[in-house]
Amino acid sequence: MVLNPHVQVRAQEELDTVLGQATLPNVSDMGRLPYVKNLIEELWRLYPVFPLDDNYRGYDIEKGTTIIGNIWAMGRDPRYYKDPEAFNPDRYLDHSVPRPPVFGWGRRKCPGVHFAEASAFITIASLLATFTFSKKRNSSAGEIVPKIEVERNSLVLELKPFDFEFKTRSKEHHRIILEASVYEE
Repeated sequence: MVLNPHVQVRAQEELDTVLGQATLPNVSDMGRLPYVKNLIEELWRLYPVFPLDDNYRGYDIEKGTTIIGNIWAMGRDPRYYKDPEAFNPDRYLDHSVPRPPVFGWGRRKCPGVHFAEASAFITIASLLATFTFSKKRNSSAGEIVPKIEVERNSLVLELKPFDFEFKTRSKEHHRIILEASVYEE
């Protein structure tokens, strides 16, 4: 959201229109928030959890070898994703654009896909509903554009830390956050 503030604004407008400003989203709201859902799909396409490059030519693949599909390359195929390096949740308004296969496919598809989708939706939609994320500012240079880099030293993609700012969207949103953080038995 730091690098795509227009996407953040549009998602917040959808959240405010559908839920109002005094309600946090829940899983049952997912179908009523298509832009937020598309935003999450775009995050998964652009930054998949398993970004492996696969070099198989010249190597024997023995019986029983596990093969992992290169979802990083699939999500950047310009035949399916126009301007594949751009973050654009609107691309999924065209139903012919494939959803990224971040949870696998076929019989080997992750059995926890629905839980993962619901968890990601609640987390991301709640953050967007209550906070505004922006580039860090300093007095001499103004806005500092962060460089988004990934660590590729293992099977799982990990974002390197970068500086940004966030603040509650309003006093009402601050109140909602405080109420949601109170644990009641």
